[in-house]
Amino acid sequence: MSIANDEKGCANGGEGGFDIPEMLAREGHVVWFYEQRKYLGFEWGEFAKEIKKAPVTDPEHANYFDTFAHAVVSSERLAGPSVILYSRGKGLPPEVKG
Repeated sequence: MSIANDEKGCANGGEGGFDIPEMLAREGHVVWFYEQRKYLGFEWGEFAKEIKKAPVTDPEHANYFDTFAHAVVSSERLAGPSVILYSRGKGLPPEVKG
C-alpha cells in the first residue's frame, strides 16, 4: 500500500480515503478510530470510579494486541468507524489490516 505523509503526523491510508498515524509506539495490533484520530485504550472513569475502554489520543496509551482477532473482538460494539493497524515496532510505519 502506498502511504503519503501530511503535515499532521498522519499518512494517507490509501484506497480507504482515511489517514493513519505515521508510526506507533510499539509492536502489535491497534484499533484506530480514523475520523476521531484516536486509538482504543483505557481511561479512568471518574463517575464510575473504574477503568474503562475509551478512545485515547496518545499512541503510548493505546491497547496493543498480539493478534488481529483480539483487536477485532475488543473493538466490537464501539461507536465510530475504525480499522485495525499493525505495527512491526516502535517508529515503524503501521499497515492497515483486514
